[in-house]
Amino acid sequence: MFPDLDVTGPRVTVPAMIAAEALPSDPIGNDCSVYEPFIRRAVAALNVEALAREFNENGQFVFIRQLMPEVLVEKMVNEVRRFSPREIHRVYIPWIRKAGTVGQRAIQQKAPLLYALYRSPAIRQLTSRLAATPLFLKNEVDSHAAALYVYQRPGDHVTFHYDDCGCEGQASYTGTFGVINRTNSRVHFQLFRKNPERSPKELFISMVPGSFVFFCGSEAYHRVTPLGPNEERITYSFAYVRDGKRLRGFRRFTENIKDALLYFGPKGIFQNNYR
Repeated sequence: MFPDLDVTGPRVTVPAMIAAEALPSDPIGNDCSVYEPFIRRAVAALNVEALAREFNENGQFVFIRQLMPEVLVEKMVNEVRRFSPREIHRVYIPWIRKAGTVGQRAIQQKAPLLYALYRSPAIRQLTSRLAATPLFLKNEVDSHAAALYVYQRPGDHVTFHYDDCGCEGQASYTGTFGVINRTNSRVHFQLFRKNPERSPKELFISMVPGSFVFFCGSEAYHRVTPLGPNEERITYSFAYVRDGKRLRGFRRFTENIKDALLYFGPKGIFQNNYR
C-alpha cells in the first residue's frame, strides 16, 4: 500500500451535483461543442486563484481530486469501453513500460467527449491561467497529443520519466484525467528534483474517476506503479505547448520514433505531424 496524497495547499473539488441534466447524444462529425457547456460549468466551480497558488508552490504541479462531475465521468467510461482489445496497442519493454495506448485519431473517431476535453476552451483557459502563459493544442494528427493509457494486466507499469515530449524545458504541459481506477496502483511523483533550493517531495496519487492532474512536463518526474491481479486503470492524458513550441523537422522525427517504440507501434513513425 502507498501513503495517501500529501499536497500542501487547499483541497479544491467540484460540487457533487453540478450537471444533473442528461448529456446530449454523440455529435455528428467532429463538432464536440455540445459538451462545452458541461465542461465550462465544472471549471467554473473551481477556485482558480487557490489552484494557481498551489501549482506554483509545488513547482508547477497541481492535483484536483474531482474536476469532472459524475454525469461526465459516466460518459467518459462508456467511451473508453468502445475500444476493443485490438484497438489498444500494447507495448512491453522490460523495466521501461508495459501497458496499452489509444491515440488521438482513434479517440476523435469513437470518443467525442474525450476528444472535446482536450480541445475544450474552458480546460485550455484553466490550464493557461495555472501555467501563467497561453497554451496551445499540439498537431491534430499527432497521436501522442491526446491518448488513453490502458493498464489491464498484472505488472502493467511505466518507469520514471519526464513528459517533455521532446520540447525544450518549460514548453510542454501535461493534463491527465482519471477514468477507470479499480486498482491500488498509483502515480508516483517526485517534485523539485531539478531545484537545489527545495527538498524533494514524493507524492503517490490515485487517479480516481473524474480527477485531474496538471503539471509542467519537464519538471514533474513520475512513474506508474505496477498493476496487481484483477485490477484495471485507464487514464486520459494530453499535452499543451507554449506558443511556437511545436516540434518540427528532425526533432519531430526522433520523437515519432520514440512514440513508435513506446506507444503506437510502427505506424507512429509515419504520422503526418511535421507542420
